[in-house]
Amino acid sequence: MNTLADSWIENDPISPVSADFHDEVEDGCGGVEWQLHVLKKNGTSNEQLHELAREVRGVEKRRGRKFTIGQYRQLFENWAAASKPFLRPGHDYFTEFLAKLDCVAVPKGETLQAAFERAKLREPPAEVAEIPNEKVRLLGSLCRELHEMGGGQPIMLHQESIARLFGCSWRTIGNWIKALKTVGVLRLAEPARRRQKAARYFFVSGRE
Repeated sequence: MNTLADSWIENDPISPVSADFHDEVEDGCGGVEWQLHVLKKNGTSNEQLHELAREVRGVEKRRGRKFTIGQYRQLFENWAAASKPFLRPGHDYFTEFLAKLDCVAVPKGETLQAAFERAKLREPPAEVAEIPNEKVRLLGSLCRELHEMGGGQPIMLHQESIARLFGCSWRTIGNWIKALKTVGVLRLAEPARRRQKAARYFFVSGRE
């Protein structure tokens, strides 16, 4: 699974971690159900590391604070030890895990589909009101939902994931995103990196 919207906790201040929380992480938990993502067969590490990252981000969001690097490492080591039969020797899975944390689209407990359904119930941003294509207006509303879900942080739009919602091609979504940039609903925050990360955008509607 690829990414869609950037994690809204990326730039949140990190609160001090209590001793009991530290003990939970030392136990291999910290509220993260890493056991659900242990590898059961070869060739699944990319998907399962992504799901583990979503799990971690979901816990962080519920707690209102990020884990420390040491806690990330402890959680990863628990996962890696249980997944060892299916890991490639010498491969840097920990750095890969950290990279996936940065690319989390929708933390566990939040769904893109839920944001899409909420977008359908709201009036679209004023900037897109005169666009005849109803689906483009709906995309503008979806971007607003993702913006609000992310606490105002830049959103990461993954065209293939959005295309599945709208029942069209990712190229069509790419054109709609460009249209939203033109009318001032979106502004590029960070360009895409091929096969690594979708582009990030600021939702900048000023007439809500």
